[in-house]
Amino acid sequence: MIKSALICVLTAGTLLAPLQAAQPLITDDSGTQGQGGQQLELAHSSESVRQGADRRSNRASGLTYTVGVHEQVDVFLATAYLGLAGQPSTSGWSNLSIGAKWRFLEWGSSQTSLALKPEVILPVSGSQESRGLGPGKTSYALSLIASKELPFGSAHLNAQMGRERHRDAQDDERRQRFSGALIWDVQPSWKLAVDIGQQSTRRSEGPVLRARFVELGAVYSPSKTQDWALGLIRSTDDDQPRASSRTLTGGWTWRF
Repeated sequence: MIKSALICVLTAGTLLAPLQAAQPLITDDSGTQGQGGQQLELAHSSESVRQGADRRSNRASGLTYTVGVHEQVDVFLATAYLGLAGQPSTSGWSNLSIGAKWRFLEWGSSQTSLALKPEVILPVSGSQESRGLGPGKTSYALSLIASKELPFGSAHLNAQMGRERHRDAQDDERRQRFSGALIWDVQPSWKLAVDIGQQSTRRSEGPVLRARFVELGAVYSPSKTQDWALGLIRSTDDDQPRASSRTLTGGWTWRF
């Protein structure tokens, strides 16, 4: 079966979904909504995967709702509707993710901050799991986020670890991801970004699979409450045969 190098990062039904990050990036920032602030994110990703002679396309449409319960604490809910190529192809809703972001440390003089982001991924049904729509047992992830404001924009670093649990324990996966992003404030309403990282995945049985990604992104903000985002992601892994993918992702963010 073809293995996508980044399908685990692009869908909200897995541990490493980017839908809770600042669209269109995979790397998250330490920013929060502020007490009472709310945010709605809609996103769509279309992925073309190549592994040996096989070619497939996958898609994911995600929804994330975030609310600020404190100036430094956000709580969010996220899910996605997936369309996965295969024999046969399948589609359906993936896992519901519940999480929080806590910006626990700030250095005002250097404009640097740290945040923790725990996340719980609720299980899908046995039927959904067998169709590849997500893990069938409660899974989790924890991220450490560092952000720094720069004269031209901002820089962000993430370190994430998590476990995806399945009804068949042999399919359980432990993951680690390290990534970083630079964002340039080109104009008051335009930002450009580059995002790079590596993810390691270890199953209960078998070798560690490593995947690397790079993303170029752009964000247009017609107002302080709305963003329109577009990103292009290229990824490769060290599977045998090697898998590679190109993903186009776009989204809309509304803060209210």
